[in-house]
Amino acid sequence: MNLQARTKKTIALIAGALVVVAAVFTAVVWKLVDSAEPTPPQVTAYAAGTSVTANPTQYCNLYLEDCVEQEITTLDVPAGYPLQLSVPAEIADAPWRLIVVYGDTETGQTYLDGVMFESGAQRAVTVPSDPSMQLLGVEIQLPSAVVDEAGEPIAHAVWAIQTF
Repeated sequence: MNLQARTKKTIALIAGALVVVAAVFTAVVWKLVDSAEPTPPQVTAYAAGTSVTANPTQYCNLYLEDCVEQEITTLDVPAGYPLQLSVPAEIADAPWRLIVVYGDTETGQTYLDGVMFESGAQRAVTVPSDPSMQLLGVEIQLPSAVVDEAGEPIAHAVWAIQTF
């Protein structure tokens, strides 16, 4: 079967137009994805049958500029119940710090505890609690290379979860 010259030209033009449309579509999608604002990682917290996703309460670039601040996430964690935290790879693959605040249910005194995790060491943590020590909150900190006067790294991202 021989196609006429005119039919061959039409098919070639249609094929060329499809290639151009595909190239333009690919370029537009690439540009949209490339220029999209990066979203900060989220932390998942679970206690007593409820889970929440926490956005960072403070998130800055590595130079501690262009900081974004958001509200603190809350979660009901009854005294004696543990809090389970899950951090994404963006946090776990870097050194990160967990700060825990407890309150004595009898005296009202507060206690602070903390631990530093090495890169890649931990993606999930269970924060213990007992009936006499109410868990008041946790803070996950992603330190930057910037240090304070004491030589301690300053957090460039903080995820805070207030418990009650």
